[in-house]
Order: sequence, then C-alpha cells, then structure tokens
Amino acid sequence: MIDLQEPPFYEKTINYDEDKHIKICLTVHTFKGVEWLSIRKYYQDFDEEWKPGNEGITMPLDLDNAREMFLGLVEILSLAESKTILEQEFKEILDKIYLN
Repeated sequence: MIDLQEPPFYEKTINYDEDKHIKICLTVHTFKGVEWLSIRKYYQDFDEEWKPGNEGITMPLDLDNAREMFLGLVEILSLAESKTILEQEFKEILDKIYLN
C-alpha cells in the first residue's frame, strides 16, 4: 500500500496522560501537496506504538487559519492572566460577595 501522507515535519505533544496512555499532539504535515495543521489525540497500541485516534481536528495551514488560532490562544491566555490578577488583588472583596 502506498502511504500518501508524508511524516509530520513538526510535532509537539501538548498534553500527555501517562495513566491512560494517550497524548494530544499539534502536528504539521503534508498531504497531496497541501500543508495541514492537526490537533489530535493519540493512543498507544499493544506494541506501545503511538497511533492517531479519531478525535481531533485538521485544517489547511494557511495564514488566515494560523492567525485566527493564534488570536484565540492569546485571548484565552489574556483572560486567564486577568482572572488570576483579579483574584489576587480583590480576593477579600470577592470572598465577601460569593461566600456570604
């Protein structure tokens, strides 16, 4: 059988669950001359080889998709940072509001 998909030229594990033997990877690969960006769950088979699962997304790697994903991640990080700062600075006030 011919393998039409080239191996990933970028791969980063972004989450690993040792107990469940699964990981989530960000990969960039080429298929039929098009570059693709994937975020996919992988599992370990009985031979302890990592195999891609059915859960995940794949989209063409172009400037629009990359920019929108980057903007979304920046917003998420910004919100998380803001929440932490607010919790630190206004903890007493928030506790009075929500715990009473």
